[in-house]
Amino acid sequence: MESSNDSIWDVVLLNTFIINKKKFKVYFHRQTLIWERETPPHSRTSLPVNDIIAVKYLHNSDESCCCNVDNGVESTHQVFTIHFVVQEKQNQWKYKRVDLKSSDHRQVTTWVTTLDSMLTELKHRPKHLLMFVNPFGGRKRGLRIYKEVVKPLMDIAGVKVDLTITQRPNHARDILLEDNLTEYDGVVCVGGDGTFSEIMNGLITRTARDDGVDPNNAACDLPKPNLRVGIIPGGSTDTVAYCIHGTTDIQTAVIHIIIGESAGLDVSSVHNQTTLLCYYASVISYGYLGDIIRDSDNFRWMGPKRYDFSGMKKFLANQGYEVEIKLAVNSSKTEEDSKCLKDCKRCASQKDLTSDDSSVQEWKVIQGKFLMVNGANLRCACPRSPNGISPYTHMGDGCLDVVLVKHTSILNNLRLLLTLSSRLKSIYDLPFVDVHRTTQFSVKAVSREATDVSVWNCDGEVLVDTSIFIRAHCQLLQIFFRGVEPCLEEENPRCFCFL
Repeated sequence: MESSNDSIWDVVLLNTFIINKKKFKVYFHRQTLIWERETPPHSRTSLPVNDIIAVKYLHNSDESCCCNVDNGVESTHQVFTIHFVVQEKQNQWKYKRVDLKSSDHRQVTTWVTTLDSMLTELKHRPKHLLMFVNPFGGRKRGLRIYKEVVKPLMDIAGVKVDLTITQRPNHARDILLEDNLTEYDGVVCVGGDGTFSEIMNGLITRTARDDGVDPNNAACDLPKPNLRVGIIPGGSTDTVAYCIHGTTDIQTAVIHIIIGESAGLDVSSVHNQTTLLCYYASVISYGYLGDIIRDSDNFRWMGPKRYDFSGMKKFLANQGYEVEIKLAVNSSKTEEDSKCLKDCKRCASQKDLTSDDSSVQEWKVIQGKFLMVNGANLRCACPRSPNGISPYTHMGDGCLDVVLVKHTSILNNLRLLLTLSSRLKSIYDLPFVDVHRTTQFSVKAVSREATDVSVWNCDGEVLVDTSIFIRAHCQLLQIFFRGVEPCLEEENPRCFCFL
């Protein structure tokens, strides 16, 4: 072992270890761990320190999965385990481990002590999390996901978890509004878009209250919560998780949280004429998607299939709605082909944006009859719709996309649904769809009869107000996030999603 200077990050380690009964030269330099086989066939593995989640002595030889250690023979300090993560498929991270053996226990101690000290210096990694598990959402997999995937990885990484299994609507929100949160590094949920929306609303409302800000004032600048938020998919479509992690793979989401990297997420507020209705992170939709969420509530016994059933009913009904939309026209625009991916320059440039920086030059008024009116805060992708309802929406640029689908024919509605289900097509190709980028907009239903009015589908929840004002808050929430790579894979596309 050599040390270039006293700094922990400048340490150089070099020794020979036994890995899977083979000799490997193992060295650590410039925050990278490398092990390579000394004899043919040669192999070499390189691992950045940020992909290591734990380094531990192997106390029980039965735990070994990479090398065989006879019971009662090896000293507890002759073998140590490096727990790490690797990116295997597109946007999917997997947990791995490697056991390293040496007859020199001092050598083992040096490696464990040094690497563990480096991991301790990674201050962005969470040490204590408040976690909510929704046992009822989606296919009711929440508890199994926690027990089989989340807890084992959190235990390996040494992350303390205070667990609450939610028992009713707004259970998590109420806890976030009332409990002491100072001891936590983040808030995490195992559930779908509705569960994420609940903890997001609770955390933002709590922060505003603590800072003396009235959230009912639509023009107020909301304070940013100190706690980061993580989502582990366990719902029906998991749109938010898919947009954040680039996949609905559960282990990937847990790894993103453990690694502790984060980014800012835009959140939009929804007000009626007098009060705050809610905050949302993915999409708010009036018309077709609102009708589906309202109708599907009558078929809860069908489980997630109720959305497909109600979607088909409303598709055949082809109901249009008269509305008036007033949106702010801003000077900042995004190129049509600019997708929000890892190390997004557009989002990075907006990191310190405040409402005062986003000046409204003029207002544009649009009137017409629409199949649906959408305010997309994220691109709203999911495995069934890899490009989402608005492919070029950015996660943290302080803007949202108003996607207007004109009321036309059932044939055009079918074209819309097929386009949304395709990885190769975009709604920008459809002549009956208009997309406007803005920071704020209002929508008012122009109704002659009660049947001419729809409802809003806001992150899967129903809002009945027919006149609302929506405003984007730039990077209001910090989320656990490692970045999304391009070319997301398509998985089992279907037509009726975003619910």
